[in-house]
Order: sequence, then structure tokens, then C-alpha cells
Amino acid sequence: MSDPAPPTLAERLEQRVAEHSVPPRASCLQQIIAARGMLRSLRDKGYNSAQLAAWLEECGVPVRAGTLRAYLARIDRAERALAAESPETPPSDREILAACRQGFIRDAARSRPPASRASHTHRASGSAQAASPAFAPPMSSLTHNPHRDL
Repeated sequence: MSDPAPPTLAERLEQRVAEHSVPPRASCLQQIIAARGMLRSLRDKGYNSAQLAAWLEECGVPVRAGTLRAYLARIDRAERALAAESPETPPSDREILAACRQGFIRDAARSRPPASRASHTHRASGSAQAASPAFAPPMSSLTHNPHRDL
């Protein structure tokens, strides 16, 4: 009589998952979209973004005040745009989330500098040729140390 083989790691993990079913975690943006009506009414009553962000933090939604302000503005824009497309039905949370995410992607694409050949010119080190002022990056007098360029 031999002992049965111990369960494999995969079998033990499957058993653990079956015992502790956890609902899928919603993203911070999804939770803010779901609570947008309450957040909007609190904002209209005079509560500021820092107070709302602190309350959301207490409720398990970690978000900074500036991020919350940006999310609420994006949600409002997405909701208005979706309502303009079909005025007879209010947009669902899922539609608003999709529109917000498309906006994030669109903004990220806009913020990338266009690829230009002027930025890819190679010069030999020690070259006396100076960069044209039109292509030189702007330097603040507060952060630029002229002695470092020597």
C-alpha cells in the first residue's frame, strides 16, 4: 500500500481559489465613474477635491486631489459627448469608461513629440559646430549651469 501522491502546486492553487472566491477588483476610474453622481452633488455643495479625495481614500479608493479633479472633468466631457450622440438614452458606466480610456490614449499620442530628423543628427565629440538656436532645447536660467557645459 503506497500513500497517494501529494497534490501538485497547481492543484493546491486551484483549491485555494475555489475556497476564497474574490470578485474582480474595479479600477479607481471605474469606482469614480460609479460614484460620479454623489461626487458631483458633493462638489456642487462646495466640497473641494482634496476633501473628496480624502473621503475616497477612507473608502478604499486611493486617489490624489489633482487626479480626481482630472478624472471628474474627463468623465463630464465623456458623458456630454455620449449624451450628444444619443440624447434619448443616458450613457452607461461602461460606455463612459471606454470613452475616458480612449481619451487617455488620444492625449498620450498628442503629448509625444513628433519624430524629426533634426534631433537625430550625430556629431563627432569635440566638434566645434554648435547646434542651431532653433533646435536647441530651451534652458531656464534657474536650472542651467553654464559651467557644466565646459
